[in-house]
Amino acid sequence: MALPSPLDTVRQRLSALVFRSPHPSGHALALSWTEFDALLPDGGLPHGVVELTAPLSLGGGTMVALAAICAAQRKDPRAWCAWIDSAGTLYAPGAAMAGVDLPRLFVVRPPQSEVGHIAVKVARSQAFAVIVIDGDAAGSIQSLKHERPSQRGDRSREVLVRKLALLAAEGGSTIVLLTDARRAHPAPLPVALRLELERAPEAIHIRVGKDRYGRGGLARTIPLQDRPSLHLAG
Repeated sequence: MALPSPLDTVRQRLSALVFRSPHPSGHALALSWTEFDALLPDGGLPHGVVELTAPLSLGGGTMVALAAICAAQRKDPRAWCAWIDSAGTLYAPGAAMAGVDLPRLFVVRPPQSEVGHIAVKVARSQAFAVIVIDGDAAGSIQSLKHERPSQRGDRSREVLVRKLALLAAEGGSTIVLLTDARRAHPAPLPVALRLELERAPEAIHIRVGKDRYGRGGLARTIPLQDRPSLHLAG
């Protein structure tokens, strides 16, 4: 008897969800992190695809992504969020300490070759307010299965992100891509918001690389002591 594929598993889990999260109201997801929200052009993370890029895996992207999940779950007690984690790096106790309601966090750990396909299926379900795609997804995601080998590479990255953006717009969700700033690409991703992060011991430096109006350049160093997760833990 053949074992179910990761895609089949995702479909079964999605179909078993009792609540389909209502679309968040408003045009941005405020994180209740005053200085962080004040830096962003819309006062929060927009609906659509948001790229958080940092030079290292501990550069601050995971922290911001967890804050986004906490914000969505606080905004609606029925809201579900998803984390696509092919590398298996999400640490559940750390997420709980950050304030995440783990029973409402749907974690998928597909093989790297399935990440793009799984991400589209998860976004298409419209069951999640925030979807995080970890593991430098934009740099290492494989192309969609219907594409020819000649279409792979940077073009497939762009096609995938545009597809996710359309699905996010339809579902009113925020899709967060965690990427590695050290990985060079000839062209930036077509995202609604790109934040460049760099972690310091007691602060995080954030620069707006691009917003949905095509602007960029705003930057600020924000102390970590005021991030909302400290007030939510426990």
